[in-house]
Amino acid sequence: MEDGQKTTILTIPPEVTVNILEYLLADHTPSKSPYANLLPVTQTSTHLRQTALSAPALWSKIEINDKPASFNFAKLCLSRSGNHKLDISIRVLKKMEAKIKGLLALLQYVSPRTRSLSMKLSFTGVGQWEVWWDSLEALDYRALEALNFEVWHREVGTAGTMALSNAIPLPDQTSPLRSLSLVHASLQLSDSPVLSNLTILKLSSASFWDWPYFDLFEVLRNSTALEELELRGVGLRECRRSYSASQLPAVPRLEHPNLRRLSLIAVENNMLARVLTSLTAPNLETVSLDTPDELKNDVELVWDDLPQVAPFSTVRSLFVTNRPSSISPHQDQYAHFLAKMFPGVEELELPVARCGSMFMAWAEHVQIAINPWKDLRSVVLNYPDGLCVIWAQDVLSETLCFLVARKRQDSPPLERLHLGVCSRCPSSGQDFLLSRIQKLMRSKADLQVSEVSH
Repeated sequence: MEDGQKTTILTIPPEVTVNILEYLLADHTPSKSPYANLLPVTQTSTHLRQTALSAPALWSKIEINDKPASFNFAKLCLSRSGNHKLDISIRVLKKMEAKIKGLLALLQYVSPRTRSLSMKLSFTGVGQWEVWWDSLEALDYRALEALNFEVWHREVGTAGTMALSNAIPLPDQTSPLRSLSLVHASLQLSDSPVLSNLTILKLSSASFWDWPYFDLFEVLRNSTALEELELRGVGLRECRRSYSASQLPAVPRLEHPNLRRLSLIAVENNMLARVLTSLTAPNLETVSLDTPDELKNDVELVWDDLPQVAPFSTVRSLFVTNRPSSISPHQDQYAHFLAKMFPGVEELELPVARCGSMFMAWAEHVQIAINPWKDLRSVVLNYPDGLCVIWAQDVLSETLCFLVARKRQDSPPLERLHLGVCSRCPSSGQDFLLSRIQKLMRSKADLQVSEVSH
């Protein structure tokens, strides 16, 4: 640096310099340490280094992983963090038996000022988990606002994740806990007081469906302040409970007046249907739906037989990642179910392998009174890994049918349409269909075409 630049840096108030350095902490990818950008900058100037060392807020992110050096650096950060609230991240997947005592001692020491706690842990044997569970119950959660717990529990010599014998203990209702994310773990119904304060709840597992069916809905029912809800089936290969539409068990109504975002990812057909038909969310804005392609014993749900409920008229964004493979005999009904449940959609995303059947269902079944999505402005077709999984010309033809049907219903033209062309598919037909699609758009610039591989 030149002398003039050094003078400028020295004249900046320390609190402003700290604010600038805090941006470096926030600007990092999940795969890198939060200090990856900060440390090199502090070494460019003695003044910057001293300013950083004297700011506890810059050392409040504690990360521990399987590398031995992470433990030493965590101790260094703790010594510099003063009394500042801490964001703790522990990711230990190897040799837990040699590290468990040290990790628990650390958590006990820092728990009174831990603001967020993220743990991804792999246990081998029931004994390790029970030791950890007993220690979690004894922690002081007075400052905890966010808890993210992902647990892998395997017996030595076996493959796969095992169900936990104990549910995750949560802080009492005096805790400021607002965000909770659990992977391969369940909750205790006795934790309902703290559930009522949550604004974010994410449950992900192949085994949490093994809860008693009603316990899961009781957890959802008690989480009345939610703004974001996600249920994700991780590693789900077989449907645990197969119900037809007429046999879906009665569950409590889910009243969520503040819910803005709902994600049902890789869940069974009957669970997706049961949540959507039990939920009241007058301010819901964004919905993501996905069910597994290969799910053993999943029911062929007759969507027309589902109970009639009020639609989610406030939803503006709908992301359908995958059409349930097991509803093939009723695929038109599923398309109509979506249109009825979310009549005010403005932004729609579909997987290219499933869009054709939906487009044709929305375009052809005029005898079924469905909302034609007059508010629809944007349609994006997603191509997995940039691949053309079916003939691109068929996708263009089905998209054209959908746009023509919308025009006949006096729906406004789309303001954005993203689709793909494939050089290995018949090109003459693609060019003709693209020109017709383009004429049905608001303007030529609203059609976005990308090259995909066959």
